[in-house]
Amino acid sequence: MKTNLQTCAMTLLASGCLLLAAGLSRAEPIAPDATAITTAAADFHKALSAGKPDQVMALLQPDALIVEGGTVQTRAEYQSEHLAADIAYARAVPSTQRSAVVRQEGDVGWVTCTFSVTGKFHDKVINDLAAETMVLTRTLAGWRIRTIHWSSHKAPKE
Repeated sequence: MKTNLQTCAMTLLASGCLLLAAGLSRAEPIAPDATAITTAAADFHKALSAGKPDQVMALLQPDALIVEGGTVQTRAEYQSEHLAADIAYARAVPSTQRSAVVRQEGDVGWVTCTFSVTGKFHDKVINDLAAETMVLTRTLAGWRIRTIHWSSHKAPKE
């Protein structure tokens, strides 16, 4: 009888540990491709700063959406209406990444970053804090961007 009680207690303890581990893994998804995901996101920013629109567009999936300032643009709309301005801005106003969180579930990954953005653009002093979320999917060509969401606000005065 003591053996059955010990077996039952061990089974309950092991089950509890498995449930706890499963709960923790759901709270913090593992990103096995974190380096490749962050590299794709960084390559997008490098291409903007370098003034290389073809490289920027190559990183965007055909059905990509760009969300900024309360608007949503398709890939084609972004390319024709906003890309040139983003390149000009990225070339004129440097940004410094402050934090990044990378998550992945299967062939979908996402990166959420914050940035300090300081400089001058069209004779206007820029001192902003910005946030970005990129959703990426794994393709045969590597990780590609499906959605970008940008937001920013003035940095607090020191």
